Amino acid sequence: MDRKILYAVFIGIIWFIMSCKKENQYPIVGKWQQVKLHTYTQSYSGVISGDTTYQASSFNSGNYAQFNNDGTCIVGIFYPPGTYYTINSAAYISTAKYNYTPAGPKYVMTQPTTLIYPSGFITTDTASLDGNTVLIHAVFNSHANLQVSDSYYTK
Repeated sequence: MDRKILYAVFIGIIWFIMSCKKENQYPIVGKWQQVKLHTYTQSYSGVISGDTTYQASSFNSGNYAQFNNDGTCIVGIFYPPGTYYTINSAAYISTAKYNYTPAGPKYVMTQPTTLIYPSGFITTDTASLDGNTVLIHAVFNSHANLQVSDSYYTK
């Protein structure tokens, strides 16, 4: 085959590949509906209290996790009806924004750097995908105990 023809075919293949629609970068991309929440408080000595599980009937369309192809995520936050900040009686926020990056079989979720917790509170959030279920595991270290939640989502 003539080199000019091979060169033209090569350029055509490269152009075709570059013009194809970009597929989802991660399998977790998409909107997931919350179907279960398990939450509890754990003391530093390992004692568990407030162990509660909410099933699918507790959630509505506002309880979701939307993972975007650009590494961002929005989570519709679930709190039991009538739950408010005890300091100022304001209702909890309805969504939280995260960035996520793959780390082995899981995704590490971090909040944007503009959010600063006073007194150095630490959060550790991860997401994992198991077939048709996403699990977001969140741990909030309040310096008095750990607030742990496992949120389950399906497509």
